[in-house]
Amino acid sequence: MEKGLTQEKLAEETELSLTVIQKVETGQSGSRLETLIRIASVLGVSLDVLMDMKERDEQYRDWQEAAYLLVRDKTVGEVKFAIAVVESIFRYRDEFLD
Repeated sequence: MEKGLTQEKLAEETELSLTVIQKVETGQSGSRLETLIRIASVLGVSLDVLMDMKERDEQYRDWQEAAYLLVRDKTVGEVKFAIAVVESIFRYRDEFLD
């Protein structure tokens, strides 16, 4: 998100350290809500825009719908079987993927 501020200027305007700003920007550590509110306020955006939550929510809904479409007409046994297959794929993926 570009507002024409350097990390240094954002740190100054939010009264946060440059290190905190850098960690938030790169996602290196969890951020306190207060920190995110300060940054959003200075940038003039809402928290959901700052955190790209709307985009993630849309992706989640799309995945949820796709999963539903895959299992909607299956029996409980068929769904349990599919889950077991997927779990085993992820359990052994490192052996087969580079």
